[in-house]
Amino acid sequence: MRKISFVNIIPALTFRIIFFLHFISASFAFAEKPDSTFATGERGYPWIAHSSVDGFYLMSPTAITPGQPYQVTTYQSFTIQSISMASFHFGLRSRETKAMNFTAPYQDPLQIKLSTTFEILRDYLYVSIAGNIPLSSSTLPLEDSAAIYQSLNDYSPLPYTGFLSPRSVQMAAFGRYTTGSWTNLGGFSYVRPARFDAIPDHPFFPPTYFNLSGRTILETGASRHRFDLRSTFYLTEDNENRYAAHQEGNLIQGRYGYLKSHQRIAWQFGIGVAAKLPDANRKINLNVPLVSQNFSESDNIQRSYGEMALAFAPNPKILWRFQLLPKVLFAANHGEIGYETEAGIAVGLKVWEVHRIRASANFLSGQFSDKQYLGFGIRGEFAFRHLGFQDLEDGGENAER
Repeated sequence: MRKISFVNIIPALTFRIIFFLHFISASFAFAEKPDSTFATGERGYPWIAHSSVDGFYLMSPTAITPGQPYQVTTYQSFTIQSISMASFHFGLRSRETKAMNFTAPYQDPLQIKLSTTFEILRDYLYVSIAGNIPLSSSTLPLEDSAAIYQSLNDYSPLPYTGFLSPRSVQMAAFGRYTTGSWTNLGGFSYVRPARFDAIPDHPFFPPTYFNLSGRTILETGASRHRFDLRSTFYLTEDNENRYAAHQEGNLIQGRYGYLKSHQRIAWQFGIGVAAKLPDANRKINLNVPLVSQNFSESDNIQRSYGEMALAFAPNPKILWRFQLLPKVLFAANHGEIGYETEAGIAVGLKVWEVHRIRASANFLSGQFSDKQYLGFGIRGEFAFRHLGFQDLEDGGENAER
């Protein structure tokens, strides 16, 4: 078996890491004082400059093509919050993905993320509009069409299975209502992707979809019960000639979480399920067949999972968090059962009173489709926060909630 080293992927990631370090060093330059409001003595809107980088490397199983699967992402964003009724977000994302059996990595060097949120009824109703604008991306050869199909629909331990990101627009409305110990939240979103040219001369049109989500929170003293329900409804995917080609199956997810805290320790337990409705295999519908050897039809993967997390704050400026997520995977068509377990540790630091640094690492182990999966990932982020005049008057920490 060919030995794989990180040296094989470092050259492709050099630009992304340099760009991230340059951006975060600029943020640190601003952070010489606890908050830029103190430096100027002026009133202003609160804003956050956020930088993050994360990576995931899959050590096993070994892919058919040279090089192990991996993902690396950097994200730089700027969010401004008006005093009462609106917020604006601008982000730049760069991502590189070497999915299982890809002949070459899929590169998304620069993508713009835009969103605006308006408060329609104070503390009750909000609306937002967002957009995804790729400015540059690579393409994949036709012989990778089956690998694309499998990575979109089959089991994948990589953290971002939806790494293919066409232009899209999203519109959403969400609300909140609180009465006594109960808090109820609900939302609706509409996402419409545009034509996607991942394979040259064979474009396709990903399906438009709707999301419905709801959350109910019950506060009982030092504990909290959280109930989540989310449904995703897909419309028809079109092929390159804009003919209806495939009906993606709908997705239903449910989750319950129990959270409790005592002094400087908090812990969380939860269970969840995600079910994909039948007859929902996604195919990239080209006018040519999928190219693959020994290719068999993929099935929808059903999964259930548990959540266990422990958070510990030895002092107000440090937060440690440990988590464990065991999952059960099930392919209904042929009764195959597998598992996946993810363990992670994270530390968050408060620096210069209001700014935030966070680092985390996670480890994954699993077995499915007669393969053993083993991988690990890391993530680092820094948020430079300008609280603004109105937040300082309120004590400075209101923006954290």
